[in-house]
Amino acid sequence: MILSQYKGVLTITSSKLNLNQDQINQMKNISDTLIEATEHFSKYIKDREQLQSINIFSAIVEGFQAIQTMYIAYKIEDTSIITRIEKDLIAIGKELENNNFLKTAEIIQFSLMPRLRKLHGSFSTSANKKTITIGVYHEKENPNLLYTKERINALNKESVRQHTTLIYFSAEGVDFENKKIQGLTFTDNEWQEIEADFPDVVNNTDATNRHQQSITERKLRRMIPFTSFHVGNKFYLPRVMVKHRQFANLLVPFKMVRNKQIVYDYLEQEKIVVAKPILGARGESIYFIQKKGNRFTVTDHRIERIYNKEKFDGWIDQVLLRQKFSYMVQRYVDCRTKDREPYDIRAHMQKNEHNEWQITRIYPRIGSKESILSNISRGGRTQELTEFLITQFGKNIGKTYDEKLRTLSVDLTNYLDRIHNFSLDELGLDLAIDNTGRFWLHEANNGPQTTYHEEERAVNMIGYAKYIAKNGIVKSNQFTLEKGQFNAKTSDLPFADVDERYRIGMLKNNNDDEELAIACAYVAHYENVQYYTFSPKDIDYNEMLIKGRFYESNKWIEKIVEYPDVIYDRFRLRGVKQFNNVYEELEGIPFNNEFYGNSISKLEVYDKLRETGKVDDVLIPYKKVEDFNDILQFINQYHQVIVKPKVSSFAEGVHYISLSESDNYLVADKHDKQEYSRVALQKLFNGFMKSHELIVQQYIPSRTIDDAPFDIRVHLMKDDDNKWALVNLFPRIGVNYVASTGLFDGSYRGEFIGLIKRNFPKQDPETIKNKIKKTTLEISHIFETLYENSFNEIAFDIALDEECKPLLFELNVNKPGILNYEFDIARHAIPNAIYMAKQVKTK
Repeated sequence: MILSQYKGVLTITSSKLNLNQDQINQMKNISDTLIEATEHFSKYIKDREQLQSINIFSAIVEGFQAIQTMYIAYKIEDTSIITRIEKDLIAIGKELENNNFLKTAEIIQFSLMPRLRKLHGSFSTSANKKTITIGVYHEKENPNLLYTKERINALNKESVRQHTTLIYFSAEGVDFENKKIQGLTFTDNEWQEIEADFPDVVNNTDATNRHQQSITERKLRRMIPFTSFHVGNKFYLPRVMVKHRQFANLLVPFKMVRNKQIVYDYLEQEKIVVAKPILGARGESIYFIQKKGNRFTVTDHRIERIYNKEKFDGWIDQVLLRQKFSYMVQRYVDCRTKDREPYDIRAHMQKNEHNEWQITRIYPRIGSKESILSNISRGGRTQELTEFLITQFGKNIGKTYDEKLRTLSVDLTNYLDRIHNFSLDELGLDLAIDNTGRFWLHEANNGPQTTYHEEERAVNMIGYAKYIAKNGIVKSNQFTLEKGQFNAKTSDLPFADVDERYRIGMLKNNNDDEELAIACAYVAHYENVQYYTFSPKDIDYNEMLIKGRFYESNKWIEKIVEYPDVIYDRFRLRGVKQFNNVYEELEGIPFNNEFYGNSISKLEVYDKLRETGKVDDVLIPYKKVEDFNDILQFINQYHQVIVKPKVSSFAEGVHYISLSESDNYLVADKHDKQEYSRVALQKLFNGFMKSHELIVQQYIPSRTIDDAPFDIRVHLMKDDDNKWALVNLFPRIGVNYVASTGLFDGSYRGEFIGLIKRNFPKQDPETIKNKIKKTTLEISHIFETLYENSFNEIAFDIALDEECKPLLFELNVNKPGILNYEFDIARHAIPNAIYMAKQVKTK
């Protein structure tokens, strides 16, 4: 039925005829309507709404046939775009009849819509061409403030020559609701602040990898064509090249610095080793290392330092290993002029107005004799390439090298573009020629320095932006889906209805916290917000969509949904390497907790609280264990102590120590207790100190009359006004000698009033409860001022001494365990998430 509309489509004959403005406007208006209808059609296809899809598709066909008829009537010569659109519509008709929504969506996004936009752009006379608007964008600050005066002048001058309008803007100036931007444009020799429609194309000044892009940039990339995409850092690019094999012979051998031994092994293999930062630029923080006997020479630009083995170890720790996986080491390629000046060849590559790679400029960068770097930004110089090569290698070899370098630059750039899905627009290649005549690639990077050729760069930057805008080309970020990762394009799941309500997503492991997830669903329904759960595997990074689980009619239903406004994180593995991509992807969305997922250091917490001087009366005396004597000192002073790792959970590694009647030492942990001599005790803890950093602390006999250890668990959360509120308070009574460690190891939850009446009969339970509540609220207020990380949940383990005075055992901001009070949690978590969403909306 759908395809029947195409029976008898007329063959278009042509003889060129110019159109008048009325004819242009008529077809332009119809194409406007076609584009708008196709946008609605795309939404219906994504939502799997078949009836509405067919109805609007019929309207699109009718509108297209009207333009087809005009092409015949006006005898327009070039019908290629009409023919291609017709083929797209026929293909869509076939897929619709087969209910293949996925294939239909692909044809719309990657074929039909770009061609409709190109058709729309063709309805103009040479005198009435639409001026293309190019947005010059940077995430954090207006590029007008970041670019050099020379670059801005060159861009503005070239923009006038190529009849475009440049608008400089940042993320702060983006209004998605009205599809507007606020920015700066240079008109009549002065800067003007304007509000304008979204530009036709965006040139982003600081291309970053997808994980570093903000939500604002990723949303813009789905709505507007961008010109620039990230090529990868110094480690990523070689890895990709080796994987694809071609041009891998150009790479200088390298290794990531994971430990000191890698540096020492490399120094055994190479005379000189280069250490460079993975994310470095402009020759900054690059070091050249040599081993000379028992000494190590480290050269930074012109500064040479000599270290012995011990000092060199310290330098590696402080510089190369200061941040994990931040440096690489590689062979030093000796590339010097006849006068022993270091040099390399920089090829600045750009796509031009025809979408073809060209050499904008290729030139040598020559360093000082005293330096080991060739970078111009570090005091070097440059020269015309052919002249330089002839001077260094003679006329014949120099001309041969010149030709090879130019050919290699174009071929290598085309190759790199291909393995990046043809999404690159500009590259800086750093090439070297060693003393054997072999060519090497030091690195390839985005946004190379162009201090001495800004005008040449501007020609291609604006030309390529115009090409992208005219052809409606939307390129995508590169992201390879891992096995088992959700792929919205191949999914048959329905799309969730997205309305104006806030969306709250609970990030969790699929099988964890089910009772809490259901409790949150009920509270979310009462609060009239959308709520779903998802796991890391449920994120489609390319489409920015999630496979969410919605609780409907007492069961979980899976649907495809947009990213949430707020994330309630019960997964809590921020900072764990294998899940970095999850948190990097969702950066920009408020999380209820921004702390890293591993347990927070007890020592750090104690130190920070003590430094405030405001909670000394509730802090239990403690000390970091530097050697075994620290433990003995605390035993002599307090008679009973606890020794525990500075980072641990569930009382793992916690030991109670006291002097026994036989002058030995009684040692108890959560599993056992036995006596040790002083020598045996020292041997025991010296072993622990090899694998753990330890804290020794006075032992507080927080025990029942039955000699069972107990503490008071106090669970606080922020409420709908972002104020700390008590969620639950209850005793945890242990079954082992050392401590109550939770409710999953045999310990059990008691009833607070009963515990106080039985064990402290002279105390009033309500008074004690209020003291504990007051103490923990005060600590919460203090604690949140000590960290930049935001969090909305904190749990305290409180000891009661013999006078029933509250003392702080520990606090936990990671993922407090809950059992049988899930609705109490949900009644705070959801309203606080709504509060966070409101704050974002009002910013």
